[in-house]
Amino acid sequence: MEVGTKLGNEPSRRAVQSLRELATRSRSLLDLQGFWAIADQGVVSLGNFLTTIILARTVSPELYGLWTVLFGLILVLNVVHASLIVYPITLIAAGSELDKSNNKISGALVLTSVVSIPLGLCMLGAAAFIGAGGIGFWAWAALLCWQLQETTRRALMARFSCRKALIGDAISYLCQALLVWLLAKSAGLSLERAFAAIAVTCGLAALVQAWQLRGQIGIPSGLRKLFREFWRAGHWSLWSELTANVGFQASPWVLFLMRGAGAAAGYQAISNLLGLSHPVMLSLGNVIVPEAARARARKGFLAARRVAMIHATQGGLLLLVCFGILTLFPKQLLSLFYGSDSAYLTLGQDIRLFAAVYMLFFVFLALKFLLNALQETRAQLVAELICCGLLGIVIVPLVLEFGLAGAIGALGLWFGARVICSAVILRRVSAEQVSEKESVKESVLG
Repeated sequence: MEVGTKLGNEPSRRAVQSLRELATRSRSLLDLQGFWAIADQGVVSLGNFLTTIILARTVSPELYGLWTVLFGLILVLNVVHASLIVYPITLIAAGSELDKSNNKISGALVLTSVVSIPLGLCMLGAAAFIGAGGIGFWAWAALLCWQLQETTRRALMARFSCRKALIGDAISYLCQALLVWLLAKSAGLSLERAFAAIAVTCGLAALVQAWQLRGQIGIPSGLRKLFREFWRAGHWSLWSELTANVGFQASPWVLFLMRGAGAAAGYQAISNLLGLSHPVMLSLGNVIVPEAARARARKGFLAARRVAMIHATQGGLLLLVCFGILTLFPKQLLSLFYGSDSAYLTLGQDIRLFAAVYMLFFVFLALKFLLNALQETRAQLVAELICCGLLGIVIVPLVLEFGLAGAIGALGLWFGARVICSAVILRRVSAEQVSEKESVKESVLG
């Protein structure tokens, strides 16, 4: 009997051991993907950071304020592409077999080019409105190449190839900063040439990443059907993200209109330093959305929430160090990056305020990325509309009364409201999951 028991238990021991080994490999993969995601976002953020710093040190505050408005508009227009193409292709590539997503990656590149036409016209119109029509064409070129590269980049990341995406992103963002620095050194830097540098480097990076995806890119077919599928997956996200990004850009735009280009330039100057946290903050989405979507598809809501919590906790610890440095040494950092005689050296207190506000932003992002993975985009839209309504009410009087500090304070109220709304949505989803499980148990017992 004892021998039989031992023999009977042996398969169980092997099964348990196999499960333990599988869990260990999964955790290692999760950590490794998190490392490459942060490294990749670090390259992206570093390139953007260096580009904006070089421009701030080279051009006048008035021209830098103009750059802030146009570059901010590119970020808003990128939301259309991110919601209708990047978000759906991320879910499709992460949740389906390789051969099923190949045609959709090819179609996503074609649709990116098509969508860039109306977006480019918006860019030209806005540039003409603020008296920068000549710059608008180059901003359009930068927009198109940026979006093409973002499509190939996200397709790689959805397949957990952040390490491969790093190569193209280094070409795009670091070479972009290098070109802008060379132009500044030769006294040939202008806003037109800065946008042209973005277009050239993003275009080259898109070609490199397309070559990395060569086995998954062919002749696209069924574009109309594909666009309908993308629209169904991303249209609620589109309205939500547009609302959110218009809200985010409201501060520099209101400052530009009410306090002048110099005030908008000051906002961008301190935003650049807060951008030091972007490798952690933005890489969170590169990991949480595909990982949590996959975990939910395989193991359910609790597994998805657990994945998000692990990465958010790791990121939060890193951000405490980053924001601590910004809070303790704001003037020293301003002098380091903008020069000892810069007009931005008086913004130390504003940096401290912005650092506190940005921590709220990080909490919101962690909740948002989890809700994106759970495809709760419709509920997020309602929340964003409510919160942007609040922002619209408070930002104008706060900017009129307090200037830059008022704009940052308005953002803080906005971020706080978004955290509360996202937590309410997540709690509702959790309650629905519990109710569903109880219903299943009752039906089984019945």
